[in-house]
Amino acid sequence: MTQLRPHVHRLKLTGGEPTLHPEFETVVAALHELDIPFALFTNARWRDPGRLVALLQSTPQCGGLLVSLHGATAVSHDAFTGVPGSFAETCDNIHRAVAAGLSVTTSTVIAGYNWDQVEDIVRLGRGLGANHAVFNRYLGQPLPQVEPSEAQLRRAMEAIDGLRQRGGRVKFGNCIPRCFHPSSSTGCLAGVAYCTVDPWGNVRPCNHAPLICGSLLDQPIEEIWRGEAMERWRGMIADQCLHCLEFSRCHGGCRAVAMVRGIDEDPLMRAPILAGEGEPEPSEELPLYEGARPLGRYTLRAEEFGYVLVRGNRILPVAAAARPVLDACDGDVSLLELRERFGRGALDFVGSLVKNGLVELR
Repeated sequence: MTQLRPHVHRLKLTGGEPTLHPEFETVVAALHELDIPFALFTNARWRDPGRLVALLQSTPQCGGLLVSLHGATAVSHDAFTGVPGSFAETCDNIHRAVAAGLSVTTSTVIAGYNWDQVEDIVRLGRGLGANHAVFNRYLGQPLPQVEPSEAQLRRAMEAIDGLRQRGGRVKFGNCIPRCFHPSSSTGCLAGVAYCTVDPWGNVRPCNHAPLICGSLLDQPIEEIWRGEAMERWRGMIADQCLHCLEFSRCHGGCRAVAMVRGIDEDPLMRAPILAGEGEPEPSEELPLYEGARPLGRYTLRAEEFGYVLVRGNRILPVAAAARPVLDACDGDVSLLELRERFGRGALDFVGSLVKNGLVELR
């Protein structure tokens, strides 16, 4: 962990269920000592809920919990987990964590059990005190008994974006190709802005990817990050994606699920979107007032291609040419001044940062 400290802005402790690791408390203590912010991705089925919540409550580096909630009812949630009673246990511990002052976001895998429960899941999470809701597509080997049909997935996506348009604090957690269905889902940055380190020190592009790019027990992270395996991962882009107008947002879909299934591209991928084709993205109204003054709420990290903006688990790559606009988002310069200085495009850019929670308007 000491080796990672110079490069890490935020960690996500995940698994499996990370709290079952015999050295979980030791890991949390190390994160506290090294002052590394982290979030805990958990099913909230804890051996000793009181002890765990107290530990996280006393660790200021803990930015919150991402809790798996796979249905609005015990029937749908327990069908996904395969554990009777898990729904009640998860809900009780979400409430316990929130009561202790911990920030909680729910995380749902869209499945055949729950695709029609999007609004009910968000309502349940809000009632338990969760701040946000995240919805993910299923990634893994084909499981017809779990995966929704394509029609069901589209319906769930429309419900998610419908909630967003009405101001709901809900978003997509992993990438869905825009050629499959227009949505507010954005592309994956695995191997570009982050990677996964498993319990044995192996470095992989993401938690779903089987590709091992190196081991921290044998190599420094810098060498692995710039190594042949990670570069090969970054180059796994279908030829048709390079001609698609949405590539900059979609990034070619999910490489991990393609690798897991032994195919060349994301199984949801369709024909590339060319000029004049496709449906418009669901619009999200964002009123911008000329007198408002944008203030950046991110950490800026320089990369070879430009910069990466990081705030919590929000990560956004931007071109080097964006630096003057970013510097002007200091809380003193108004949107009117930004437009006069940089043009209308600067307002669109700032608006996208506001939507991503990286800039606040004063």
